[in-house]
Amino acid sequence: MNVYENPPLVPHGLADEVLTAALEGRDQAHEPNSVLVGLALYDDDRVFVERWCNRVAREGADLWLVATASLCLGHLARRFGSLEPQSVVLVRQLAERRDLDGRVFSALDDVTFFLEELPNRRKSEQGN
Repeated sequence: MNVYENPPLVPHGLADEVLTAALEGRDQAHEPNSVLVGLALYDDDRVFVERWCNRVAREGADLWLVATASLCLGHLARRFGSLEPQSVVLVRQLAERRDLDGRVFSALDDVTFFLEELPNRRKSEQGN
């Protein structure tokens, strides 16, 4: 049974070390999925986190970590209300992959709702 735990926020230097090691297939003391989720949920530097999510999603061999990166892009969309256009395209591409789990659909839902539907709804409510 999986038990949800809030991952901690780690400093950028440690995140760089852990995520680089994960992409290189090296073992490390920290769980890279938890590091990435902790960044997405708590770090205020959207650009830093978004860059890591993109890199992990594009370069990662670990499918669980790739799906986590997608999910984290969805978290960023929810938290900040913006993502770089290439990140939005990436989330859509990941949702089309059959080798990734359902977290990619959660990410797509968040991106669609918080970056497309919600801003359009706000504009229509303001009479624009």
